[in-house]
Amino acid sequence: MLENKKTIIIFSCFYEPFMSGAERFVKEISERLSRPQRQQANLHGGQAARYRFVIVSARIDKNLPVKVEKNGIEIHRVGFGNKFDKWLYPILSPFVALKYKPALLHAVMESYAGIALWISSFLTKTPRILTLQSGDLDDATKQNKIPRWLWKKIHTTPTAITAISNFLKKRALDLGVPEEKITIIPNGVDFSEINSLKESEKVPHRIICVGRLSWEKGHEYLFGAMPEILKQFPDARLVLAGAGSREGELKDLANGLRISQAIDFLGNLPHNRVLEEIKKSSVFICPSLAEGLGIVFIEAQACGVPVIGTRIGGIPDVIENGVNGLLILPRNSKAIFDAIKGILDDASMASNLTQNALESVKKFDWYKIAEDMENVYNKNVL
Repeated sequence: MLENKKTIIIFSCFYEPFMSGAERFVKEISERLSRPQRQQANLHGGQAARYRFVIVSARIDKNLPVKVEKNGIEIHRVGFGNKFDKWLYPILSPFVALKYKPALLHAVMESYAGIALWISSFLTKTPRILTLQSGDLDDATKQNKIPRWLWKKIHTTPTAITAISNFLKKRALDLGVPEEKITIIPNGVDFSEINSLKESEKVPHRIICVGRLSWEKGHEYLFGAMPEILKQFPDARLVLAGAGSREGELKDLANGLRISQAIDFLGNLPHNRVLEEIKKSSVFICPSLAEGLGIVFIEAQACGVPVIGTRIGGIPDVIENGVNGLLILPRNSKAIFDAIKGILDDASMASNLTQNALESVKKFDWYKIAEDMENVYNKNVL
């Protein structure tokens, strides 16, 4: 019964239809833990859900309703329905949250939601959990937009912290959060979605990179490796799934390097289409310059594709070099070329990396992650 459930407010500045890794975390956790009966999740023997979830997000688009219920979750959007709502969000959302008389407040992402959680500490004694998700906020250029004193308050005032990687846990420790307050709970993968993909043959020498076309993905270093790759594998194709502010710049770079004929810009695709594109590729690479964890690496591993990532942020939590993927130095086109060539040249190595990855990804099942998150709720809820 609804009246027997305790209400958990999730602060998530962005939510459907504006979805990325942090928003996926919110969706998967809240929907799995709020289902009336969870036999299929195998959580606590299938007993009834104990929490009611309300997601408070910024409206952003005036065509989106202020309140809507979806899959058993109430979504409450604040603002006027324009791009400035994200700036109003930290101020408006704590007051909306209090109307629901929550037993716990949970902010997902350190920036807008993290500030909302900090402001909430002045309004209520309700326990507060912060989930650290973002690796790019550690870049000096971006972090400087948040005053140092506030950056520290965001991390040190919550009742408990969860971090999606050891990299983000270390940041919290460096800012003064006691280790006993921090639990590592990564993002996950929906294996049922991957298992439902139709079988497809690998396209030889097809290289795929999935991610926003933005600075933190380091596309220019991948482009820098392509001339040498094409010398070795003239039929190679680089497929980019994702859109972003750098699209024009990257197309100009491809033209300048005379590799544009070997690159496909697919733009934004539905998630299942992205997985299909990954599954039929020979190599997955994202030469990230900043990454909280890197869910796309996990998805590529689950799709049976050998992966290459950089030794940045939370990526080493996913990739063990030479075991279930390859780790390379960032900002290094030669290292990218060597890694891609190694996988394309050595079918045995590619197969070993893939088989080991299919085992290691099992720990990223959303059902296990939801149960771990519920344990944190149980310890902190009023």
